[in-house]
Amino acid sequence: MTGTTASKGLATILALAAISAMGSMAIHMLVPALPALAHELDLRPEQAQLAISVYLAGLGGGQLLAGPLVDRVGRRPVLLAGLALYIAGALASALAPGLPLLLAARLVQAVGGAAGVVTARVMVSDIFGREESARRQATLMMIVLVSPALAPVIGGLLADLGGWRLIPAVLTGVAFMAMLVALLRLPETRRIDADQAKPHLARDVARLLRNRRFVLAALTLAGGSSALYMFLASAPFLLVRSFGLSESEAGPCFLAVAAASIAGTRLVGWLARRTDALKAGTGLILAGSLIELALAAAQVTGPLPLIAPMLLLGLGAGIVGPSAITLVLFAEEGLAGTATSLAGATQMLASGFATAVLGHFAPIDMERLGIALVAAALLAFVAGLFQPRSI
Repeated sequence: MTGTTASKGLATILALAAISAMGSMAIHMLVPALPALAHELDLRPEQAQLAISVYLAGLGGGQLLAGPLVDRVGRRPVLLAGLALYIAGALASALAPGLPLLLAARLVQAVGGAAGVVTARVMVSDIFGREESARRQATLMMIVLVSPALAPVIGGLLADLGGWRLIPAVLTGVAFMAMLVALLRLPETRRIDADQAKPHLARDVARLLRNRRFVLAALTLAGGSSALYMFLASAPFLLVRSFGLSESEAGPCFLAVAAASIAGTRLVGWLARRTDALKAGTGLILAGSLIELALAAAQVTGPLPLIAPMLLLGLGAGIVGPSAITLVLFAEEGLAGTATSLAGATQMLASGFATAVLGHFAPIDMERLGIALVAAALLAFVAGLFQPRSI
């Protein structure tokens, strides 16, 4: 790769990372404001948590739609259409008068965000190929995580400043600027193949489901992500209502977990040269979950006992993400978009289902959260244990 090509590749990664980050920013920015949203709309905590669960479902279902289109139609048109949906959904969320319309708007926004997640991963694999993909996917994830790392702090400040509605309003403006960047700077990266123009979705999905490497990688992603999002959906109510923090004070707690995830992405290459990165990451996720449950069982509660074990979970999630995504992208030749969309949909739908189920056990305490985290972490650990060498 020449210097000019490398520069263009890095510029593309930066642009795609910014667009891909918007998908998760709509989750992380709203998390500290969930208690304020529940208060304004007169909702129970489990009803307010649906704003997260429904968004995760849309992010998963949207990837199922975007992935095959990315393989058949191309990367750029799917990306632009997704950004348009994201703008419409974010604006409608800011104006929603009640829970039903809010959830519908969040669903539309999530479907749009899913296009950014899928195209970012696939375009990176297009540009850098199999040999460089794991390291570049880790770079992409690191950049993507910077914005969500700051998002809880920003979301808490925005909620304190102008209420929870200011959050989707700000995201509307961010998405509009991203649309301009995509129109002006992001090229089409798909290599045209005549056979790819023919729709074979059922056949393609069947191929992937018969691929052991793909299935185990998808299950690893689903388990690790479910643990992380159950923490994110439940922790605001523990920090604010049980432990007495304000929304803005709760934000740095989530920032610490996100920072651990960023650190995890930087360890992928180092771990891959010495051991199996995927197995190491799932081990950290399980360790953090077990420590959380043990502290709760010993009645050691508070912001520090809640957050400290989650640093291990966040670190593990940062390692697992790029390691598993690389396995997914190269599981079947010519099916990068379909593969990453199917794995991403499984990841998000499982996370949404897990947070919704956990919400039915309200009020959530550290012990109930710890039990749920261990269950999800075990799924990731077992799937990772049986996975061949990841990178």
